[in-house]
Amino acid sequence: MTRPMTRPMTRPMTRLMTRLPLPAALLLSLAASPAAAQFDQLPRGAVSASVGGAEVTIDYGRPPLDGRTVDELMSMLPEERVWRAGENQVTILETSGALTLGGETIPAGRYSLYLHIPESGDWSLLVNRHQGIRLGDLSSQAPESLWEEMWPMVGRYGQIADREQARIPLSQTTASGDGEVFEIAVADGALRFSWGGVAYSAAIGGS
Repeated sequence: MTRPMTRPMTRPMTRLMTRLPLPAALLLSLAASPAAAQFDQLPRGAVSASVGGAEVTIDYGRPPLDGRTVDELMSMLPEERVWRAGENQVTILETSGALTLGGETIPAGRYSLYLHIPESGDWSLLVNRHQGIRLGDLSSQAPESLWEEMWPMVGRYGQIADREQARIPLSQTTASGDGEVFEIAVADGALRFSWGGVAYSAAIGGS
C-alpha cells in the first residue's frame, strides 16, 4: 500500500546554470522555465510503500507543466535522451529488501532513478547504483547551504551507465487527474510515473 507524502521545496534554483555544460543546463531548466523564481514554493514529493515485506521509499521533485506539454519539455533532452525523473535533486529509490521490478531483480539498497525517453517508442526506467554528484562540485555559485545536496548526472548519463542495475521497459496507459504535476506512485503492484495525462509503469513486487 502506498502512503504518498509531500514536503515543502524550499531550495531556490536561480543562478545554478552558469558553470554547467549546456545539456545539463537545458535539463535543469526543463521544469523551471518560465517560473524559476517560484522554485521555493514548489513541493517535493515522497512515496512510502510496503512491497513484499520490503519498505520502499522514493524521494523526487515534482515539476509542473505550467502551460507546456510533456512532449515540448522532452524535446529539450540531449542526444542520450535521459531525464532525471523529477526536478532538482537526484531522484532516489531506497528499499530495505530485494524487489522485482519489471521482471528484474533489485537488491536491497539505495538507487538513483532516471527515465530514458526516445523520440518515438516506449519509455524505459533506468535504475542506477550511482548516488549523484554534489551540487557544490557542479557550481560554485550554488548557495552554500545546498553544496552537499546530490544532483543527477544530467546530460552525462553515459559516464555512469556502467553502474546501471537494471533498464526496464515501461508500459503506457492513460492517467487519472489533470496531470499538471509530475507524480511517482507505487500502487496495485506497479511503480507508476504520471504526467500530462499519461502514465508509464512497471510491475513491482517482492523478490
